Amino acid sequence: SEEQSGAAEEISKNIEGISSVTQQSAAGTEQIARAAEDLNRLTVNLQELVSRFHLGGGGEGRSLAQGNNVELLRK
Repeated sequence: SEEQSGAAEEISKNIEGISSVTQQSAAGTEQIARAAEDLNRLTVNLQELVSRFHLGGGGEGRSLAQGNNVELLRK
């Protein structure tokens, strides 16, 4: 009876430990998701900023992604 009680207590402690690790893992996953959302917003913002710049030298400005001139002109 004492051995069973001891084993039951140990199992209970192990379950509590697993629960704690699971909660920490969930919190870490939420933090990663928030960081990914922030990174996505920053990426969109950067794309918008980059799209404002055009390369000169030909009458029509070409975006940075299209041209290979060195001179940058702000739109």
